[in-house]
Amino acid sequence: MADDPDSDLVAGERRADLVRALTYVSTESGPDGEYIVNGDLPPEVAPPFIRAIMRVEAELLLHDAELVTVENEEPRDPEQRRVDAFVALLLRIDDRQWIPGYPG
Repeated sequence: MADDPDSDLVAGERRADLVRALTYVSTESGPDGEYIVNGDLPPEVAPPFIRAIMRVEAELLLHDAELVTVENEEPRDPEQRRVDAFVALLLRIDDRQWIPGYPG
């Protein structure tokens, strides 16, 4: 689902709603140098954010399905796909489009 750059919608949701949801998200450094993302979204803020993440994750899942072969059973696990969807959504909110096949 490519977002229209002239639209205020990102992954089917209003950009303002997604930005509001992000105000409840924080990160902290983990023990191995990774980042831990924390979010305690109130009920009135969470649904658009969850729907947007799920839509982007569905795009990535469809892309991954095309990569499944006998040699390469699953390109990324569900947790990796969810993290990639989160990052892709952040980039889209910031008006950048992320290419689903990008390994980032």
